[in-house]
Amino acid sequence: MKIKVATLFDLFIVAVLISACGLSATSGEMVSVLSQDQATEILENAMQGFQNGDYAAWSRDWSDAMKNAIPEKTFLDFREQVTAQYGQFVSIQSVEIQPGAEEGYVRWVATCDFEKAQIRMNFSFLNDDIEVEGVFPEAVE
Repeated sequence: MKIKVATLFDLFIVAVLISACGLSATSGEMVSVLSQDQATEILENAMQGFQNGDYAAWSRDWSDAMKNAIPEKTFLDFREQVTAQYGQFVSIQSVEIQPGAEEGYVRWVATCDFEKAQIRMNFSFLNDDIEVEGVFPEAVE
């Protein structure tokens, strides 16, 4: 079962990275057309969708490329694996802006409490756009 968990999680990450730039190292600018409140609303909606297994809510603010790269089945498999490992999503502790890995991208990062751990959900955006171009989860050490 652990192999399956790692495989699904890896496939999700690969699909996200293929569909979006600017998620690993940081070298871009911290410039966004989104205000803190707008970004927080997008991230809160996505995480409520995650909590409820609601793909439409989770992907509401995604670009078409993201929706094409990560269909509902992939999301549900990913969600199942995350909740099996970390428990249910509880709340967002903070939302902050960080530079993207590539010029022209920015990340809005939600530090989220799950029942068993904290996870940072990194949402990538083009600096001049309001649609999510990538999502990358990472465990908080």
